Amino acid sequence: MPQQNIAVVGAGPKAAALAAKAYCLQQEGHEVAVNVFERSEIGANWSGNHGYTDGLQRLCTPAERDLGFPYGTTFGTGVVELMQSRFSWSAFLVAQAKNSDRYSEWVNRGRRPPSHGDFKNYLRFAFEQALVEPALGRVTKVLEDGGTWTIRQIDAATKDIVEWPGFHGVVFTGPGPASKKPPQVKDSRVLSGVDFWSHLARVRKLLAKIKDKPIVIVGGGGTAAAITAWFVREGVRSQPINLINSQAMLFTRTTNFFENSLFDDEETWFALDPRIRNEFTKRLNRGVVWETISSLLADAENLTLLPGTATDIRHTAPPTPRALPDLEVEYANHKGTHPLPAGLVIDATGFDPWAFEVLTPPDVRAALIQPRRETLANDIRDDLSLPIPGFPRIHTPGLADAQGPGYGSLMVLGAMADKILSPYYDAATS
Repeated sequence: MPQQNIAVVGAGPKAAALAAKAYCLQQEGHEVAVNVFERSEIGANWSGNHGYTDGLQRLCTPAERDLGFPYGTTFGTGVVELMQSRFSWSAFLVAQAKNSDRYSEWVNRGRRPPSHGDFKNYLRFAFEQALVEPALGRVTKVLEDGGTWTIRQIDAATKDIVEWPGFHGVVFTGPGPASKKPPQVKDSRVLSGVDFWSHLARVRKLLAKIKDKPIVIVGGGGTAAAITAWFVREGVRSQPINLINSQAMLFTRTTNFFENSLFDDEETWFALDPRIRNEFTKRLNRGVVWETISSLLADAENLTLLPGTATDIRHTAPPTPRALPDLEVEYANHKGTHPLPAGLVIDATGFDPWAFEVLTPPDVRAALIQPRRETLANDIRDDLSLPIPGFPRIHTPGLADAQGPGYGSLMVLGAMADKILSPYYDAATS
């Protein structure tokens, strides 16, 4: 069988895990190749240069849950050993030993999760080890051509339109853009969970201007909690911080055997009722806050959790004709609809994991329309591809909760790579 080629859109941790596993398969004589396409840089969403983070926050996932975890033997022990020796977190730290005792220092400090910036450096290390250099530039289309995919891209350096043909499957990665669920006015004082981190200097200036006007954060998951924690660390004490969350609580993710094992125990996962699986994913994956963050927020006396769902972010009449209009967030709960004045609003309601659909052919987009999405996600295949007949595989690990709670996160990157690469491994060896 000819070499199997897989295109990956986005050069983040999922792409790094796939590139690393493909490299190990190649060393074992299996012709499976991964090409990566990235708009800006490796680990862009972790660097602090492109939103989503300031790069200084700590990863919520233990470092040991690295690109190869849980090191299953899907492709044999040789691949597992190579993943451990060349692509593990420990291998990355040991490789830095020329300049410092990174590994021993990490152990001595209690094996703390790395900062997002350090995690980005780990991803770059993995791409270098895998001999994969992402093609930089914005992907504009994914075209079907005779049973394979062609990637159309605007080259970052030349601005030329380039086409890369011959891919047997495509993998879409990344969280997607901010979803902006509540309707909202266009205002520099209204930020999203993405661009908040790119405008910290502006936020600091606004804090000085808005004085006692409340800071309103909409959302109840990890992004909302991280942004709230930033204000607490920044020393915001006098201004009220209101966190609007449909559950009026922050679920804390702690480290214990029973929760951790369910992320990589497929047999137990599929023995659970689908309703329980869905609740677990929402409780301990999508809407989770790690213990270090929840402990910090618990000490913030100016923080109030408001139960409800934001329905509008709007302007109100300015106090004087020349003044800026005030901001107001409307939210609703069981008791009715409530207006909430605000000096600064951050919409941290999440991201759009379906945003990739605009890149696909019209017939694929027709299959991805809103009413069909829940069914497609629930019926996602074992290889984490969407059940869309008549087209080469489209893998969407970010939508693969039905197959397991860890595939959309960093919890089981190695297992995610095994799932996606398995059909190509089978084709290459048949």
